[in-house]
Amino acid sequence: MKRMILSVGILISAFSYATGAIAHSQTNEVSQGKIQELISKTFDKPGLKVKTAPIVIEGKVAIADWTQGQKGGRALLRRKHHDWAIIACGGTGFKDPEGIAANGISKVIATNITAKLKDAEAKLSPQEVKQFDSFDGVVNMVHDAKHSLNTKH
Repeated sequence: MKRMILSVGILISAFSYATGAIAHSQTNEVSQGKIQELISKTFDKPGLKVKTAPIVIEGKVAIADWTQGQKGGRALLRRKHHDWAIIACGGTGFKDPEGIAANGISKVIATNITAKLKDAEAKLSPQEVKQFDSFDGVVNMVHDAKHSLNTKH
């Protein structure tokens, strides 16, 4: 009887671990879909849709590269519960951990997410990366921000 209970316990542990791993990848995919929907809902214009890719996620923080016509940039997002919110839009500054940390993100997460962004953008053409870099300045999207950031975009 003890063997049977032990075997069932091992099976439950293995199943929990496996479904946790599957749920994690689904969560990442779901998060990417929600981010794409949010950016589209926020910035799409008639006849001028926003394309969002790549998207990198580190915990509850994401950076989404986007293009809209000839313009482009990066959106910095934060997840609260199951929803994502855009906290800022920028360009080259979001490739630097200091630029991310300046928006209230921990330095550890900022370092990790910019490394992921670098890897994701390494697979793109130089022209695509240049379009993301073209966003001049930073626009703070948080309504209750204590300070405003300058932008020329």
